[in-house]
Amino acid sequence: MRKRPTGAGTIATLALACIFGATMLLSLATGAGIFRRVAERVERGAAERVGLTYITAKIQSHNGAGAIRTGDFGGEDAVWLSEEIGGEAYETILYVHDGWLMELFCEKDAGLSPEDGLTITEAQDFRVDRDGALLRLDYTDGTGRTETARISLRGGE
Repeated sequence: MRKRPTGAGTIATLALACIFGATMLLSLATGAGIFRRVAERVERGAAERVGLTYITAKIQSHNGAGAIRTGDFGGEDAVWLSEEIGGEAYETILYVHDGWLMELFCEKDAGLSPEDGLTITEAQDFRVDRDGALLRLDYTDGTGRTETARISLRGGE
């Protein structure tokens, strides 16, 4: 003779399944929250470092005799990187304008304004000091954090 299932066994199995499901949902929600916080921290850290890293990499890639000059562009400090492409003279201008690190690539002496550049990342300030072959860059990112880089120019420009 076979035993008939009781209601108590069914209720116990159902309760166990519900507890398991609730535990899984709680674990997933906790993991998602931790992942979101870590991702935000990584993104914020990358955004803080991208500006000065971008500027120094551009300068290093153009670091040759006579290829780098500094000065004023639209009332703000800027760095000009000169190069020749197909016999034509071009320049890349790096500067901060209207809350953004900007880059403007154009023919040399094209007469463009700071508004014509492309935005790279949020920034508050960019200061350039030059002492012979030593370039000092003070960069303030969009969060207000300031970093300094010193670059020795080749050829004692």
